[in-house]
Amino acid sequence: MEHCSYFYRVARYLNTNPDELEHFFEKQDSLEVFANVFTMLKENVRLLAVKIASRVIIKIARQISDTGSRSGKLKLVNGFSNSAEIELDRSLERYIEQPELGILDNLVSFVRQQEKSAFVMMFDHSYSMKGMKIILSAITAAAIAHHFKKDYAVLAFSNQVIVLKAIDESTGPEEVLKRLFDLELGGDTDTRLVLKEGLNHLAKFEEKKGLLLTDGAWNRGGNPLDVAARFDQLGVIGFPPPKRETIRQLAIKGNGNFSFVEDETEIACAILDCLK
Repeated sequence: MEHCSYFYRVARYLNTNPDELEHFFEKQDSLEVFANVFTMLKENVRLLAVKIASRVIIKIARQISDTGSRSGKLKLVNGFSNSAEIELDRSLERYIEQPELGILDNLVSFVRQQEKSAFVMMFDHSYSMKGMKIILSAITAAAIAHHFKKDYAVLAFSNQVIVLKAIDESTGPEEVLKRLFDLELGGDTDTRLVLKEGLNHLAKFEEKKGLLLTDGAWNRGGNPLDVAARFDQLGVIGFPPPKRETIRQLAIKGNGNFSFVEDETEIACAILDCLK
């Protein structure tokens, strides 16, 4: 009850002093408090709070996302381009065999072929996912947006699936977060349904990768393990209180990693582990 009283007092203060929101989000526990006062804020205050919270979340997401990683297979080609890597041994062999061609015409290099892959993030937004779990979902969504840039989808699910970003939609993390915070929590949990919908979004891609955010409980649609097995890689992040064995089985079936998190200090490692 103390917590409820504290959150009520914070919400009342912010509702009457919206100019204090910038200062509020400078505090260390601001995201956790925001998650609990969100529904108590007036509409205009809530809109401003979401805007500022999104900036904080995107800053965290940028620190998490491994934007420097390169993906794709290496292919040996003749010549050289700016994005290639020279294969010295093979180039020298060719130059010794036919020096009359000169150095440039004897160059052999590796180019990185981008694999036709895509990614879908799926997060539970049933009533049990209230509070800090929504902030963790938001941080993950923003990190996925920064990591993949394009060819990624974000799906929210309860007993139905809501598309926050389609694979082929050009939308930045700011808009994804706005749509996420506009969601109303509620409904049962149908994990099987969202996994099938996630695969539909990835249908035209050769490699099907995904990340599921859930507490591992479902009460609609039946056991989702056979659908998880249709992913090439399905990571699972478990939110409290997690059904640990269920989450482990989902990740094993999906040939992916799994992690359990309590707050934003643990989400970074969980995301990076599941993106390996």
